[in-house]
Order: sequence, then C-alpha cells, then structure tokens
Amino acid sequence: MHLPEPFSCERFEPVRSETFFNMQLQGQTVPFCCVCEDTVFRAPDGHPEASIFTISYERIGQEGPRPVLFLWNGGPGSATSTLHLECFGPWGIRRGSQGESVYGLEENADCLLDLCDLVFVDPVGVGLSRLLDPEKASKYYCVDGDARSVAFTIVEWLRRHGRFDSPVHILGESYGTVRACRVLAELGRSPYSESRMVLGIPVRSVTLIGLATSENGSDLEPTIALMPAMAATKLYHEGLKDLSSTHARTVLRDAWQFASTKLLNAYFQGDELDAQTIADLSVLLAAYTGLFQDYWITHHLKLDSVQDFMTQAKPGYTLDLYDSRLAVPDGTPYNPIGNSNVPILVMNGLLLPMLGVQTERLYYTGNINVNAQFHYATEALDERVKRSHLDCLRDSMTANPDMRVLFASGLFDLCTYAGNTRYAASHAGLARDRCTVREYPGGHGVYSSPEGRRAFLEDMRALLSDP
Repeated sequence: MHLPEPFSCERFEPVRSETFFNMQLQGQTVPFCCVCEDTVFRAPDGHPEASIFTISYERIGQEGPRPVLFLWNGGPGSATSTLHLECFGPWGIRRGSQGESVYGLEENADCLLDLCDLVFVDPVGVGLSRLLDPEKASKYYCVDGDARSVAFTIVEWLRRHGRFDSPVHILGESYGTVRACRVLAELGRSPYSESRMVLGIPVRSVTLIGLATSENGSDLEPTIALMPAMAATKLYHEGLKDLSSTHARTVLRDAWQFASTKLLNAYFQGDELDAQTIADLSVLLAAYTGLFQDYWITHHLKLDSVQDFMTQAKPGYTLDLYDSRLAVPDGTPYNPIGNSNVPILVMNGLLLPMLGVQTERLYYTGNINVNAQFHYATEALDERVKRSHLDCLRDSMTANPDMRVLFASGLFDLCTYAGNTRYAASHAGLARDRCTVREYPGGHGVYSSPEGRRAFLEDMRALLSDP
C-alpha cells in the first residue's frame, strides 16, 4: 500500500512526569502516583529506533507487593485511550444527558486501583509512542516485533519501578488478544521460538476482550460463529433490551443449540440436504436472526457476509459493526469508526496536561498507517515448532500453573464473534478449570453499556483477587 509522506510538527524528546492524587474507591481513600514515561528502543550503536509510552497508576502506602495490570488495545494501530477513558482509568470521559461522550473528565468510582496498579501501554506508532527510524518499520510493525517490544517494555517498567516481586497480569482487546498471546511467549522460557531471551517472567492472569486470534479467518463457519450476536441483536431491536431476562437467556441458549447441532449437521450434509429440510431450517434461521427466510434459502443456509446482516436485519437501517444496538437510517452515510473522536480531544486537551505531560507530540488514538504496514505472519526458527497464538497461550498456562484466563465477548459485537470465542476456548487444549468464558451486553468493547461494564469489572475484580 502506498503511504503518503507524513506531516509532523513534532520533535521527539523523551518525557517523564510524576503526579500525585487521592480518590475515593470502594469506600476508601486511595492515594496514588501517576508516572508517564517513554521507553526508547535503540540500535546496537545507540541510535533510537522507536519508543513506547506508558501511563501508570500506582497506589501509595500499601505494604507488600501489589498486583500490576498491563493493558493495551488492538488495531494493531489503536491506542489504549478507550480502555483508559471508558473503563479502567481513574478518570473517564464525561457523559451528556443522553449518555453520549462530551469534552470533560469525571472520576471513575469503579476504577480497580484500590486492588491493583494499572499500566496503559501504547505500542509503537500509537498514542505518544513513535517509530523514530522509518527504516525499522518492518522490525516493529509485525506480530513478533510488536509483541517483543511490548514484552520488553513490561520488563523495563518492572525494573524502573522496582516491581519484580509484583504479580503480573495482562489484558488485551481485539488485535490486542493476539499481542497478549505473543507477549506471553516473549516473557516465557521457550528455547525453540520467539525472542530466545528465555526471560521466565511469570504471569498470573490474562484477559482477552474480543478474541481475534483466528489465523485463517473464522474458526467456525461464520453463520454459526455469529449466531449469538445475531440472536441478541434481533432481541434488542424487537424491544427486549435486557438480555438477563429469562426469555432472552432461553432464546440465546436455543439459538446456539440450533446452530451447533442442526445447522452444523446440515452443513456436513452439503448438497445431499433435501429441499424440505432446507425450508425448515430457513424458518428457524429467520426466527433467530431477523433475516428473511428467502435470504437463507437463496444463500444455502449460510450468511454471505456480515455486511448482509448489518444491512438487512433491521429493514431501513444499517447496524453498526462494533455495536449492533446502534443503527443508521438508510440514506445516511455510515462510518464504522464514527464521525467524532472525543477521546483524542480529552487525552490531549485534559488528561495529559493534568498528568503533567509536556511534549510536542500529539496523542493519536489510532493510526491506520500502522495497520497498512503491519506484517501478520509469525516467525519460527524451525517450522516444526512454529506455534499459533493460542498455542502460546496454552504453553504459557502449562508453564504457569496458577495462571487464569478470562475470555470476554460483547454480545452485540459483529467484528469479533462470541461464537468464535466459545469454540476457540474449548478447542485449544487449555486448562479449562482455569479458563472463564463470559459474554456481556456490550459491543466490541464489552464495557460499552453500563450493565456490561458493571458485570465485566466484577469479573475482573474476582480474577485479580484470586490468590
């Protein structure tokens, strides 16, 4: 892909700021320090190649080693601003009268800082992190190089902050779930692949939001993988917005049971399926998804594309890819990433100044140039031991017998499918007694609704409190 010449008013100078605050969390006053800093990666001759910027919040005055949670988003060219301002940070974006994001900050009473310290990691090219030597793009904009730089940022953070005795937890969203699995490999002690630095840094838990580890497209036939989201979306737009109700739970359970048995068996039969069975199954598909029966007959009981569901499930509207509760009327241009970007205004105009960050750099909430240059193939010193993303997770769980994993999906997410997560979690050879699979009434960010955010953070507290 041809990339335009970059325009920049920046001059890179490493920054470090330290500020102190108090906040009421879980009925107690929590004093904490915020440190914002660059980690600069250098060539053997000392030449700077790239930088990773972190924002960390550490509670003050509590004895004993505290857990520390390292968080990153996906993209791969997406910053942590959404995680920071909509779920985990001490301050979140202010909400207007209709729940919309407005320019402003408000304290986040649900912040986990009473329980663990937080480190927001923006990989090279996003946030305030930078690729300083354009000739090194291929080194950092690839699966293994990206994970390696994040893993060494974690190690460098532990060294700088004197925290090698702290339990380490990691969290990734969307492509960040791939990054998380590969970071586990980089932090581990495999003598066969990855960085070969055999670090052996133990990790206590991994949270994977919106699993994106499929390396050959969908793990399942997309109609099956999307069934939980399609059924939940139909219920919502029919007026049943409480997915915790008995009726909603029954419909969602029956839809998955149908998809994973009768529909799967029909796919296995292929062209031998008779017309009456096709008609009967198309009636059920229409009932669970909202797409007309004729669509399913014409398309041989398979969803041709997620765009078909987005444009046909609610006649007269286009559903949003990242949160299917949202719908744009036909005739209105649909922009999947939205037409406004309040987080970039809040990060640069409010949060970073409050945290004492003084820099000529602009905090980028996203950088599609990273995606355009990114190389998705993985390295292997020996093809016989080349590991998939979930192999890395499985092997790390084996090496860390106390590690727990939380798979988190949004039921209204049409981008990363809850059905895929269900399938992947049960087919990757993971220690199932240490895995939790949860689905929330949210979109691509499971915390995008108050009830989803509440339930998700309750599960996070349970995960982080597990001895």
